[in-house]
Amino acid sequence: MKSANILIIVAFLIGAVSATSGNSTVGVEAPTIVSIVFKYDPSKAAAIAAGVLYSIASLCLFTRLFMNKAWWGLHLPIASTLMSVGLFMRIPMATNPNSLPIFMVQELFTLLPPAAYLAFNYILYRRFFVNCVDRRYSWIKPEKAIRCIIISDIATASIQGAGGGLEASTNATSEKLGADIVLAGLILQTVSFAFFIILIVHAWHGINRDGLLFRKEPWRKILWMLMFSSTAYMIRYIYRVIEFGQGNDGYLITHEIYFYLLDSLPLLIGICAYIIYWPTKYLEASTKPAYDYEMTGRV
Repeated sequence: MKSANILIIVAFLIGAVSATSGNSTVGVEAPTIVSIVFKYDPSKAAAIAAGVLYSIASLCLFTRLFMNKAWWGLHLPIASTLMSVGLFMRIPMATNPNSLPIFMVQELFTLLPPAAYLAFNYILYRRFFVNCVDRRYSWIKPEKAIRCIIISDIATASIQGAGGGLEASTNATSEKLGADIVLAGLILQTVSFAFFIILIVHAWHGINRDGLLFRKEPWRKILWMLMFSSTAYMIRYIYRVIEFGQGNDGYLITHEIYFYLLDSLPLLIGICAYIIYWPTKYLEASTKPAYDYEMTGRV
């Protein structure tokens, strides 16, 4: 969903680097794409470590997928693999800081995969109500809720893309307006995902209120996984909002360690939950319980 925004930023960088290079004098080192965007030299060791961890996670997820033949979740290990490629691309990016193709691949492959992680949770949420519990525990009909969240994600990504176009302007007023629009898009996207977490909490509360969580049903682990992974993803969302809100010279964006601790690591923790508890095992072992209507008082 970030591809349009990335291409706009790349176009801006080409112009900025070219202009600066043309005006540079002998003995003065011209800025590179990496120095303009990140304000630091990417660590090769950190990129290798993160890339290896994501590669291991991808292998484990593919193993889980093929063992259970859960093809509906294929996008999760594929996205994790792309993320590992993006992280590994930070190695040549450190050596070739002015290479546009390397920069583009690195950006695309680290910004796009999280959308697939969220999509996996959305699909799992719907399947949870189809296979495990009554739909009345969902605050909004599962299909309608997920449809609204996806539309919201697309809309907020479009807002960010529009803001990115203004941000690339040479006019200071348009640039400031563009940055504000991108930030607003990020905030709205975070609110949209927070709404998804509220749906999970609401379902948890209703199921717990009716005493179903105490029946040791296999599907209990699905609720735990949805809550755990979504919380991890929310950490990344909040980080992105604060990072962008601080501007191009902010503390977070100029220190690489936070990219790994508050961006890559929460995402990795979130997807690793499904390595330990692959959801189809619990979906297939679950059947919708015969509700005790005298206990619940509902029809």
